[in-house]
Amino acid sequence: MGNHLEKPEEILKGIETSHFAKKLRRAIIKDNHHVCQKKNREILDNRIHLKIIEDLMHSYYRYIWNSNFSSPVEQMLQSGANVLDLGCGFGQWLIDLGKEYPGCDYVGIDYEENFQSQFNVPKNVKFLKHNFLLNGIPYKDNTFDFIHMKIIMKYFTEAEWKTLMVPEIFRVCKPGGWIEIMDSDYEVFNIGPKTRNYHQARKIDLYEIINEISTNLNQLQDIMNESQELGFTIIKEKISAWYPIQHQNSDETFEIASEVLNSIYPFMSSNTKINRADYKTLSEQIIKEIAVNKSYSKTYRMITQKQ
Repeated sequence: MGNHLEKPEEILKGIETSHFAKKLRRAIIKDNHHVCQKKNREILDNRIHLKIIEDLMHSYYRYIWNSNFSSPVEQMLQSGANVLDLGCGFGQWLIDLGKEYPGCDYVGIDYEENFQSQFNVPKNVKFLKHNFLLNGIPYKDNTFDFIHMKIIMKYFTEAEWKTLMVPEIFRVCKPGGWIEIMDSDYEVFNIGPKTRNYHQARKIDLYEIINEISTNLNQLQDIMNESQELGFTIIKEKISAWYPIQHQNSDETFEIASEVLNSIYPFMSSNTKINRADYKTLSEQIIKEIAVNKSYSKTYRMITQKQ
């Protein structure tokens, strides 16, 4: 679906890791000078790492799908629409669309105020800190033409999706409007021993998480279909390859994987005793394993239209 995005290799080429991280750090420090004045650098550093990870993953998922969305809303966005992003995080998805489709109005809602760290936010993009699980979505019925959520399924139970989340989402969506939920597997296929040890070091029960996500995906599809008599929800699947798919983007693909691993170090160091030098060596070994084994995971987009 033509979203008029840059070519995949151009998207990846624009993310030169060292330059990206330095630029991002300067921007966040500038936008959070009050934090620096309080000398609370731990909060700032945590925010920087979170933003680096989220921005990298946003660009990578956009590359995987070759779009920011899969719903048939291109014409709607070109004509002007009201768009909601639930669990927007730092808001990069909204900022992308706000620049690409300036005739629309965008709202991002999240529990945290990480979006305050954003810069160059288009005037048509608005952010709101709000607990939509406890207090609902603070908008009238039939407000939005397009509702988007990403990497959010694991935060709610089946009961919360069924009794709280899905009814609220459908309530604020206009008849004929579209709802899209994107998520990703935690499982990485064709992994090597270093990668397997890495997951074990993070104390992650992969199989428990995989089963939970998989069950939620199927259950959520059923819940969405049951929410309206004539509703029909589809699930699209893509392979998230962490090895170079094409020769021309090989360096950039590895740069993204490497930067994601490096950005996770502060969280890893809190759970393990590994120092930065050893972690860097481990990351390089994992990157080599990814190339040799052609490791990959899967990502999904669930799409439905309100009748």
